[in-house]
Amino acid sequence: MKIFLTGKPGVGKTTVVNKIVSLLRDKAIGFWTEEFRDPESNKRLGFKVITTEGKTAILASKSLNSPFRVGSYGVNIKNFEEIVIPLLENAIKQRDKIIVIDEIGKMELFSEKFTDLVKKIVFDDIYRVIATIPIKDVHPLVASIRKFKGNLIEITEENRDRMTNYIQKLIIY
Repeated sequence: MKIFLTGKPGVGKTTVVNKIVSLLRDKAIGFWTEEFRDPESNKRLGFKVITTEGKTAILASKSLNSPFRVGSYGVNIKNFEEIVIPLLENAIKQRDKIIVIDEIGKMELFSEKFTDLVKKIVFDDIYRVIATIPIKDVHPLVASIRKFKGNLIEITEENRDRMTNYIQKLIIY
């Protein structure tokens, strides 16, 4: 079972993923990304990655000086790899778990280790996966995933509230 969620930025893909993780509880292993904002101005400052184990790290920040950039954000590959790579390596050993990857996007794909693990997880039938991908093919891997035989579901403002139940049914059957 492979489920890939796609949709425009900010449409609610991560919200759907978080609801699914809450339903799955200890059957899920993986991570999701969230933005973080300035508490006074409410302007977005960057993105953090959060694991199902409760670990958190800064993925990207406007204040980060990095050779890896997406728009105005510097991407911290070291932080990302320190918590995500061991988590995914552990996930592939646990066949009873559903691997959650939010997201397979530009920032995350700067990491070759992550890209290699995602290829293994996505294209091997033994792993069950729920992942998000951008609406655009920002990387050859994203284009390959879009063509893959998994369930590709576009999240929209109109359908996002009912997608949790729909995806839960896909997982059960």
